[in-house]
Order: sequence, then structure tokens, then C-alpha cells
Amino acid sequence: MTHMLTEDRPIEGDTRDRLLEAGLRLFAARGFDSVSTRELTRAAGVNIAAIGYHFGGKEELYLAVIQRQVEETEPLVGPATRRLVQAVRAARGDRDTLARIAAGFVTEMLRAFLGNERMRLRAAVVLREYAKPSQAFTILFKGRMESLHKAVTELAAAAIGRDPEEPESVIRAHAIMGQIIIFFIARVVLWARLGCEDYDAETLERIERELTASVLASLGLPQVKAAGGGS
Repeated sequence: MTHMLTEDRPIEGDTRDRLLEAGLRLFAARGFDSVSTRELTRAAGVNIAAIGYHFGGKEELYLAVIQRQVEETEPLVGPATRRLVQAVRAARGDRDTLARIAAGFVTEMLRAFLGNERMRLRAAVVLREYAKPSQAFTILFKGRMESLHKAVTELAAAAIGRDPEEPESVIRAHAIMGQIIIFFIARVVLWARLGCEDYDAETLERIERELTASVLASLGLPQVKAAGGGS
């Protein structure tokens, strides 16, 4: 949906913040190469020299936009990542406990990704980096995805009885991540299949219930209710 990518609301803040916001909106909508410095400054409502003054150039602005997304998502993803690692280690292999941990993590990630409108804007930028990595990918990977992926790998390894460093554990974790993220990055496919234009409360409850069951099954863990209360 176009308005979710461009966010036509007025841009507020100081010059640097306005450029970062304009960069996020335009890079999300059209990608790095298709956006000119003139368009960026016009969208931000600032002088043409502002990009050079505050960032050095368009590429540096783009890197700053990516870094800002890492920082802004920390309160959503960082604590959940740390809790997951601590809980898995404390479970000491108990499969019922691991099942409850996995269910709770699925709920937390769904709410972080699907319940946050701004995440949809960020997703467009991130997906471009996944499809065609640039220097910014390292910022995304080191700043956000590596720690999250490693945390899920600990869960996967504990569930399948392998060492977290084994490739099989990493691959299984990647599969788990894919099951969650697909509801975010390919939401329009599901909307088309369900005949809706967005996620409503009832659909989100169904997703949480079915995704929890799918993740637990893929890890060979006992089935439990979705952490949000779905039956």
C-alpha cells in the first residue's frame, strides 16, 4: 500500500532529523539509486547543501538512515532477544519449558513486527538490502540480525539436541525466522488470499495460533497454546 511506504505526513524536527526521515521514506519507496539529493532535500524542506553539511553525501545519509533503524528497533527486538537466550539456557533442555519459550517468542515477534506501523516502512528498506546488499547490510546484520539469529539458533539447537554452532542449528533457526518474518514481508500475499486489506484483531489471533503450532512442530516440541491466549 503506497501510503505506508511514502508516509505523506509532514516531516518535523531539526534539519538532520528531517533528512533522515525523508531518506527513510524515499529510499523505502524507490531505493537508493533512484533517489536524487535534490529530491531528498526537497522532501525534507531543507537547503540543497544540507546533506553535505550533515552527512557528507547521499551514501552517508543512506548509511545513517540504516543505523537509525537499528537504533529505533532496539526497544522492540533487543530485550526480546536477550530474554530468549536467558530463558533457553535456564530451561536446561526441558521440552515443555522450551515449548512455552518458543510460543512466547513467536507472540513477541509478531507483535513487534505486525503491531508497529512504522515497521512496514522500515521493511521496504531492509528488503532491498537483503536482495542487493550494500555497505549498509553490515550495519543491519551486526546491529540487529546477528544477535536475533543467534538467539533463535540457541532455541533451535536446544530443541533438536544439537550444538548452536553446528550448521544444522543455524539452518533450523533460519527456517524458524522465515516462518515469522513471512507474515511481515509478504503480508500482501496473505491479505489477497484472505480477502482483506490489513491485519485485524481476529486475523492476528489466528496467525499467532497457527504460527505457534507450526514453529513448535518444526522444532519437534510439544504443542501449547499461543502465548497470547489463542486456543
